[in-house]
Amino acid sequence: METIDKPTKKFYGLFQYIFDHYNDHLYMGKLKDCIIVVTRKHNVFGHYAHKRWFHVEDQETDELALNPEMFLKFPLLEICQTMVHEMCHAWQHHFGNPSRPGYHNKEWANKMIEIGLMPTDTGKKGGKITGFAMADYAMEDGKFLQVSEELMNSQVFAGLYYEVNPLVFDQVNDEEPLFDQIKDLTLADKPKVKGRKTKVKYSCDCSNVWGKLDLEIHCNACDQDMIEVS
Repeated sequence: METIDKPTKKFYGLFQYIFDHYNDHLYMGKLKDCIIVVTRKHNVFGHYAHKRWFHVEDQETDELALNPEMFLKFPLLEICQTMVHEMCHAWQHHFGNPSRPGYHNKEWANKMIEIGLMPTDTGKKGGKITGFAMADYAMEDGKFLQVSEELMNSQVFAGLYYEVNPLVFDQVNDEEPLFDQIKDLTLADKPKVKGRKTKVKYSCDCSNVWGKLDLEIHCNACDQDMIEVS
């Protein structure tokens, strides 16, 4: 298997890009890189653990976990909400004053609201904004939705997302913003068949790209012509 086709690289490449985008646009690039891991703990969307890992250069490194089982049940936008929720814990540990383990205090809640996510202990509007088991929802006209739209409409994100979920590729209408088409999709959603395939993957020794049929693409990085592979 070629390095560029390895599923681990595809998965972590996508979520590292998502982390970097939200860090730059919601946290002013202040959050340190963490170790992104997966967890299959029952009924857990994700978690943040301060200084869970040891890193030679920077000593301890934080952990941010996501539960892949939730990818089949909840839309992409809510997965992004989970990441930003856990990133807010990272912000508080490094720049604020967290309370006892597991408790979401007023400082954390205010930061969430600032970046466009409303905390709620019920999962619905009107819930308490502090507590132990906390959900959240995206605020209309808030920063989170604006930044998420910019993320999902970017060409880099599109390439990474198609690599992880290639069946979605033939669903996409190039005339409409990608954000509007995929934000509510889960990985369990089955693509709609639209007849003849109109988009394919092109590969070289160092990368993949997606595009229309019969393109002639040359990779400047490895100085090779890209070949249509699917």
